[in-house]
Amino acid sequence: MYPHICYACKINNAIKNNAFCISCLADISFTDHFLIRDNELIRRIMGRVEIEHGAALHYFHKEGKVQEVIHALKYRNTPQVGIMLGRAFGYCYQDSDLFPDADIIIPIPVQYKRLQKRGYNQSFMIAKGINEVTQIPIGQKFLVKNKKLVSQTKKIRSDRFDNVLTSFVLNNGDLLVGKRVLIVDDVLTTGATIEAAITKLQEVDDITIQVGVLALALD
Repeated sequence: MYPHICYACKINNAIKNNAFCISCLADISFTDHFLIRDNELIRRIMGRVEIEHGAALHYFHKEGKVQEVIHALKYRNTPQVGIMLGRAFGYCYQDSDLFPDADIIIPIPVQYKRLQKRGYNQSFMIAKGINEVTQIPIGQKFLVKNKKLVSQTKKIRSDRFDNVLTSFVLNNGDLLVGKRVLIVDDVLTTGATIEAAITKLQEVDDITIQVGVLALALD
């Protein structure tokens, strides 16, 4: 059963099936990415990879309420938060004219040891929430990690991209030929991880790629 305390403030009761209470929900920033083709997420990765459309649900500010909720998802053993936020993304996705329905949702994979430690892939939980709303199937095994990444923290952007790209393995790419896929992750910061995933998936012929994240980091 989902707890009823807001994951952002940890004080008030959360709205039913929502990660936020009424007060926090009124205080967080939603994007206009589902309505605007030339949005901040698109501009952040534009010119390096080609996508049909991309959107973040929220803006991510350091020490903000969205950060608090996503940290709960990633570090406090609360996979249900990913499902809740995934559902919210799914409703916006369904209502957006800029997102034709994808054939498959592909969550960004995590390294095996991290998966063992956390117990779940937060991007898969987000994808599960989107699936519950849209009924788009999840393809968890197409994109996998093949080795432990060196820490990204002090790397420049180009090095981050090369580091992540070499860690992705594409499986059964022939099943994705001619398909439209929605890549899902939690937060987009430099864009290196998403770009590397797109680059790997673009090895497939006639593939159309969309991007969805819970939040776009602004600072």
